[in-house]
Amino acid sequence: MSTQRVERIEVRAFKAFKHLDFKLDGRHLLAYGGNGAGKSSLYWTLYTFLQSAAKDTPNVAKYFDDSGPQSLLNVHATPAERATAAVVVSIKDDSHTTASVYSLSNEQHDTKANPDVLKASLASDFITYRVLSSFYQFRNSQAIDLWPVFEQEILPFAQGTSTKNIATLWHKLKTADPFIQSKASGEATWYRKARYERYEADIARFNQALKEVLAKITTEAQQFYGEHFSDPGTQVELAVSVSSACSYDRHEHRIAMPRIGFEVKLNNDRIPKPQSFLNEAKLTQLALSVRFGATLAHLHDSPLKLLVLDDLLISLDMNNRMKVVNIILSETFAEHQKIILTHDLGFFNEFRRRIGGRHTEWSFQRFVGSADTEIRLQVDKSQLQKAEEYLHGESLDEAANCIRKAAEDTARRFRELTVVPTKDFLTLTEQLRWARNKLLEKLPTKLYEKVLKGVPEKHRQYLVPASDVDLSAIPAITPDELTALSRLRKQLRTLVTSEHWVMIENAEVIDDVLATTERVLNPGSHGGEVPLYKEEVRRALELVKKLEKCLA
Repeated sequence: MSTQRVERIEVRAFKAFKHLDFKLDGRHLLAYGGNGAGKSSLYWTLYTFLQSAAKDTPNVAKYFDDSGPQSLLNVHATPAERATAAVVVSIKDDSHTTASVYSLSNEQHDTKANPDVLKASLASDFITYRVLSSFYQFRNSQAIDLWPVFEQEILPFAQGTSTKNIATLWHKLKTADPFIQSKASGEATWYRKARYERYEADIARFNQALKEVLAKITTEAQQFYGEHFSDPGTQVELAVSVSSACSYDRHEHRIAMPRIGFEVKLNNDRIPKPQSFLNEAKLTQLALSVRFGATLAHLHDSPLKLLVLDDLLISLDMNNRMKVVNIILSETFAEHQKIILTHDLGFFNEFRRRIGGRHTEWSFQRFVGSADTEIRLQVDKSQLQKAEEYLHGESLDEAANCIRKAAEDTARRFRELTVVPTKDFLTLTEQLRWARNKLLEKLPTKLYEKVLKGVPEKHRQYLVPASDVDLSAIPAITPDELTALSRLRKQLRTLVTSEHWVMIENAEVIDDVLATTERVLNPGSHGGEVPLYKEEVRRALELVKKLEKCLA
């Protein structure tokens, strides 16, 4: 199957955008912006675009109707601007040289019943913090009911075993009240009875399909939690299931919505009120497991798959956020074009660092402007990228300051991911020394200082004998003792020639950064009469690049 990617997004007078014209060029997007900066508007623009393929034209045009109650036009745009409001998305297929361009407006509905966009709408995932919080935002007096979030976020993409298109069946049940239809048509009693029976048979089919869907999601969610969030010594079991089935009351002439419960067990003990007993971070882990479990339970093939996340992880600490980042960047979502939106600059920088050398596959952007003027996406440069530009422009002081900020941020993030800080502020030197000690804590200091430090790579293999021939010369050694010594020597050889060297090399990078800190990185050290030299700054830049890699 060919691969499709979003190439360009143009938005005119829609949501928070007066005019956004952004070329993504088929890359993934990581974008930062404060509240009200336009993140959610981009999220809903892409969602509206994909969902429009399954809608009739009036239900798309209503979003662009300036006088309509469901208008999504920018209230700060002029009447002339709103008259030309549109969403235009270009999709590039790797088997074609030109992109397909789809427009949505008051008069255009290019996506209508388009098979590629229909497939993409089923295969893509849109998740916000609001969706996750709806899993547990219940009072202690309330029983958790996930039906509203399932109806909106999961059911449209789910497939049962006995009934494939469960969303279509549910829509039929909601819109085909047998009492209203029978009353209006003047049907005979026997025919009305048959209509009720057919309707209730559809309800039974729906209830069975819903049970099947929830069983599949529970299986995938449990496996997902076990792989990514489980804690040693704590057994967590989770389940989503029908707590109250859908039914129809013939006397009241109304349908009763189903209810979906959320059950959690810790070490085989049932938690009756997860929303009251568990902290928000654990609840978020469980909600993520269910939400991603729903995705994995109902995979759809499509040339275009989007994974769009809006401020998804704000209730998790940095360590747990990075677990989710690793999931997003794993093979699980390798086929998805990822759109990650956040208001947290620290998370933005950490995600960016985790992406590492795959920068050509990603676009790093910052939302700038406001809805009443103009919102646009602007390339966000890292401190090291800024340092390189300053270095090329011979602005050495500015380059050195950017390099220092990068070094501070790297050392601080390494510490946050490893231990809870005990001091409000640590200098760069303190952070670096702490990181060096942390890297070497499993390596005996004397072994490093007296034996391993400074040994050239070409000589490392000779520190421990490569052959065990000499062991057989030990007087009175038994075969079992010979085997044990050979095994221990092999382990020592591995440590000395590979594992320890990684720690040593990383520690040496930190030593080098520490050595250059006083001369280049300390603020004020280059503000007096002692000049900075370009080669010093260039070397500091390369060292901090290495520092980022070794503390990754």
